[in-house]
Amino acid sequence: MAHSDPAETGDHSRRSVLKLLGAAPIAAAGLLSLGATARADTPDSTLAAKIAEITGRPEFIGSHWGMRFQLAGAGAVYTQNAEQRFVAASAFKVFIAGSAFAALGADHRFRTTVHRTGPVVHGVLRGDLLLVAGGDLLLGPRIRPDGTLALPLPDHSYGSAPAPMPGDPLQQLRHLARQVACRGIRRVEGRVIVDASLFRQGREPIAIGNLSIPVSPMMVNDNIVDVVVTPGAQAGAPARLRVWPDIACVTVVNDVTTVTNPSRRLTFTEVSTAPDGTRTVRLTGDVLLGGPPVVSPYYVPDPVRFAEFAFGEALRDADVVITGKVSTSDSGRRSPVAEYLSPPLSEEVKVMLKISSNPHTVHFPYLVGAIAGRDPDTPKATGERYQRELFEQAGVDPDDPVGERYTADFFVRFLGHMARQRYFVPYRQALPIMGRDGSIAHVLPDSPAAGRVFAKTGTASMGDVLHKALAGYVVLPDGRLVLFAQFMNKTVGSVDEAMALQTVVETAQGEIAAAVYASLTR
Repeated sequence: MAHSDPAETGDHSRRSVLKLLGAAPIAAAGLLSLGATARADTPDSTLAAKIAEITGRPEFIGSHWGMRFQLAGAGAVYTQNAEQRFVAASAFKVFIAGSAFAALGADHRFRTTVHRTGPVVHGVLRGDLLLVAGGDLLLGPRIRPDGTLALPLPDHSYGSAPAPMPGDPLQQLRHLARQVACRGIRRVEGRVIVDASLFRQGREPIAIGNLSIPVSPMMVNDNIVDVVVTPGAQAGAPARLRVWPDIACVTVVNDVTTVTNPSRRLTFTEVSTAPDGTRTVRLTGDVLLGGPPVVSPYYVPDPVRFAEFAFGEALRDADVVITGKVSTSDSGRRSPVAEYLSPPLSEEVKVMLKISSNPHTVHFPYLVGAIAGRDPDTPKATGERYQRELFEQAGVDPDDPVGERYTADFFVRFLGHMARQRYFVPYRQALPIMGRDGSIAHVLPDSPAAGRVFAKTGTASMGDVLHKALAGYVVLPDGRLVLFAQFMNKTVGSVDEAMALQTVVETAQGEIAAAVYASLTR
């Protein structure tokens, strides 16, 4: 079983990490003529010596490395064990993102709409309001007032953030609610209903603890209720809880204790579900006396009902009264009332790529299958078919990999294919940028290569072996492009050793990319 690593999201707390999330396999093949051997091979002896110095440091004794750096449209710059298989972990998300770009286009926008099912008479809607989900994964506070995305590390979805994202989790729903009010609707005699028929809801593991989450075309605040847990004033005191967004859908019973030596993880347990869909859950566990607050994410089990409650609250705040007494819902008699258009896909994928969100990752195959494949019933299977077709277009065999293990050669071939597509620049920009943003923002920020290495990280633990990956592009000052993938694995003796080593490997992999950059610009 693969586990993700907190270092990948900048979080050095103890949490289980990223499983590979059913990554679609691709083949071990090269970009041009990739006849790599099991030894290091480079025409530049200075570069080879520098990489040997990095990988031969005492902290890497017993480690195993594989990598390929290749100029786009030209030969290899450096290879080492490039045909051997390694665990890619979250680096595989470059494939999921690639499929979304190829199938939907960089400029695709997701449309969330509101319709009414009856007439409006003197400000009274004699029918229902339907919130129609369009697959937008950014409904929530991630979109800042200036239009940029909030991509904090650690992210609130991982259970170690000190605070929820700033802003209003219901901001887009409030925008829709204001439009409803502006259309003269002041009272709704029917219900507030979410139409999630874009695709049939699924369920997927996200390798955070043992969680599986619903995969739905309706997502508000990542379908998370953030419970901010603040230690009490003394040992034995209950922690203080703040629920955000605090809507009537979820009630949290506090069973968290402040202690000097925490031993119980923060865990949600379902207590009851009422006929109207409201839920009571219990949060148990320990928090450290004098420690910082921590966000414990409650993944809502029913995204549709959660959104109905949230939109109902937004409507009430816009002075629209919902009575819920009369329902005339009829899909054949809908009239449009309001609309919200998402940022382009090139922005939507950044949550998956820059901060490695697992909840976002599991949604994309469904979105590709439902929207590009027009398949509401088996969207995941259709999305996986699009992924296979993209691999074939890239010249790699979708059935070649063994389990969750990939080679540097097939990564480079795939990345080379992406570099030839019209959407390449926004695809590249969506990746973490070394020394600047995302999961490698902290790596070599003062290096000449900072801001020029665009690459997806990967961290996994399988048994007692730590796996690290980095794959993407180096952009040289003259515009040339280097395609690369590099991997490392090493046996570790403890969780503490693995956590300490992760950051060291991230820096080393950044140094290797920077060494290639320097060798081609001097």
